[in-house]
Amino acid sequence: MKKYFNFALFSAIALLGSYSFTACTSDDDAVADNPGYNSESNVVPVNFVMNVSTGNGSRMSAGATQATTDQPFRGIDHARILTDKQTDDGKHIAAAKDMDRLYDLSQILAANTISTENSRRVLEMSLPLNTNTIMFYGKAIEGSATSAQAALGLTAYDLYGRLAESDGYHVEEDLSNVAFEVEKRLTAENKAKFTKIQQLLAGMLTCIMNTNLEGDHHTAIVATNTPGTGIPAYGFDIATDEYNEFTWGDYANANGTSPAIGTNVPLTPLEEKLAAVYKEMVYIQKDAGELRCGSGEALERTLQDLWTVVNSVRCASPTSKADAIAKFLATRINNRLNLYLQGSIPTDGGPVTTAHLKDASDVISALASDSSWPASAGTKPSDFSSINTVQLSKFPKNFNLPAGSTHLQWDNTNKYFSYVQNYNSNAVGGSTFTVDSYYYSPELLYFGNSPIRVSNDSYKTNDYPQTTAAWDTDATWTANGKTWVKNKHVLSTTRSVAMINDINYGTALLETHVGYKATTLKDNNHAIQYSKNTEVDEPDKEIEVNSNSFQLVGLLVGGQSKKVGWNYLPVANAEQGYVYDFAIANSQIPASGVSDANYTLVFDNYTTAANQDKVYVALELKNNTGEDFFGLHNMIRDGGTFYLIGELDPTQTGLTAPTWPTYHPLPPYNADGTSIQTTRVFMQDYKTTATFKLNTNSLKYAYLTVPDLRSSSLTLGLSVDITWSTGLNFEEIILGGN
Repeated sequence: MKKYFNFALFSAIALLGSYSFTACTSDDDAVADNPGYNSESNVVPVNFVMNVSTGNGSRMSAGATQATTDQPFRGIDHARILTDKQTDDGKHIAAAKDMDRLYDLSQILAANTISTENSRRVLEMSLPLNTNTIMFYGKAIEGSATSAQAALGLTAYDLYGRLAESDGYHVEEDLSNVAFEVEKRLTAENKAKFTKIQQLLAGMLTCIMNTNLEGDHHTAIVATNTPGTGIPAYGFDIATDEYNEFTWGDYANANGTSPAIGTNVPLTPLEEKLAAVYKEMVYIQKDAGELRCGSGEALERTLQDLWTVVNSVRCASPTSKADAIAKFLATRINNRLNLYLQGSIPTDGGPVTTAHLKDASDVISALASDSSWPASAGTKPSDFSSINTVQLSKFPKNFNLPAGSTHLQWDNTNKYFSYVQNYNSNAVGGSTFTVDSYYYSPELLYFGNSPIRVSNDSYKTNDYPQTTAAWDTDATWTANGKTWVKNKHVLSTTRSVAMINDINYGTALLETHVGYKATTLKDNNHAIQYSKNTEVDEPDKEIEVNSNSFQLVGLLVGGQSKKVGWNYLPVANAEQGYVYDFAIANSQIPASGVSDANYTLVFDNYTTAANQDKVYVALELKNNTGEDFFGLHNMIRDGGTFYLIGELDPTQTGLTAPTWPTYHPLPPYNADGTSIQTTRVFMQDYKTTATFKLNTNSLKYAYLTVPDLRSSSLTLGLSVDITWSTGLNFEEIILGGN
């Protein structure tokens, strides 16, 4: 961690009095003949001057965060000045208290209105007498998304951060009520739609996996050899023979026996296929921490794989009664898949190469009429009018949420899918989170807390120091006969006042780089296959990386407080969650070296505990390798999204300690207003730089995966040769012995 915010590490506020304004230990110091002095209100009109050092000092980019010196100044609005008369001069505000007066200065500096040569803005205002401490709050003027950024689904909020619409920027005289709060990514209105989409998709999966040959589906055998339309009569009486009533899940019984005919015989080859794909679909290792992705994109890939297996059974040539019934069930499943998805389905049993969720209105209608909903699952969900036009394939990205916000679970007792609403986030250092736990980044905020300098002389704007370095140098204020006195309060003779300390950022910044520590990465194939069958000893897949192998598409920063207080430190008992930043300016991960910087604004994560918290950052990555590989629990499909988690530990050995500011105390404060210099991962006005490296075994810990259904679609090819091969050739046999 090191000092950040080169652009606007900034400077200070100066208060110039063209008339006398007074602050002292008593109101008696005011002079009655001061033409600007108001004896009733005890205020004096003054000039307000802000000095911003611009020289010293796309997406959530350097421009949005002012992370580098070449970025244009975004301006400051919602500016608030608070004044106070502390008992002692030369002190900072050390704890929440009632301040004397609040000034709402609105937009104090427009974008690009200051530069190295001209960094002044003068306002007319009045100040109370006896002021000796001044505080400042402000935030950067909001930007807007370009048409190109909007086409990528980015909004101004994604690019520049977003405070809560309901009082997210609250400043008042009582500092204990001052608060800054980020907005949740999912609004109350959108959460209702979000929940309905989850119910619809889970209902669809439930009906598919409960496809059965019961009730109306329990019919007389129809003899036909047309693939996909019926089953051949293998040993059945065509007119009268029937079979047991059962569901698809009955194939997955513990004994591995066929449920179709009523005999205790092992599963046939086609039955084994349907059993294997069923088990892979519904078996989620919740106790082991598996998070099964439930995004629209993941479901399309999963159901495409499932359909491939089902299609291979549907188009197979049975060799037994049980196989024939499995073929018939596969036809039922195929018909159900056609209700919810559209795709290219080969009639020869080949793999399904495209499968997309139908329009929401079609899926809604299909679910409403689907007869395979199990009674054990309770009432079938309904009333989906609010999501009739939602793009299901884009869920949850169409809510500006990560794929990681949607997790599927399976109730094996009652045979239904649902989405996890409260999930364990121990992998990223948290406890129980919900979809409400995803936040926007905070906006770029400003903070000043300073005692004052005073002078009995009046000064023009250009008489004030022009740069932060000059402002912070005491000698500058007394050079050339200037009469400034540091750490004083205003007397009746005072004509000019300036804040001693700089105004700085109230937010912290994370600068992220990503690279490779190895040129060959291994997946988790060996462990996955061994967990299924201890006799299998397959090696891990090895992936040679290049600059196109993986793409950074998002960042999730854990342990973030939703609300901070007057000193920009987390409020006690505030809600905790993730800042999700998918406005990634530099997504390419080079084969060597590291990626260009990405910037994410965050809040200070100081805690009053003795040990400061670790912070977990999840990199949201896209697999562009052209092949599937195995993550921690399951498969990462080509083109799929997955997560790798990095730990930022402030006590880690080898870290460069932060350089504490010389000219202003950084919160938290001691009782005397000096800084409690506690190192933590994120500190306001500081940049934390994290370089994440993928090493040889990183992919073994990839999270949020889809089931591996590929092995279920294996087929055995047989070729029968009706010619005899040449055997031994005995050319001369002597009869009767030698």
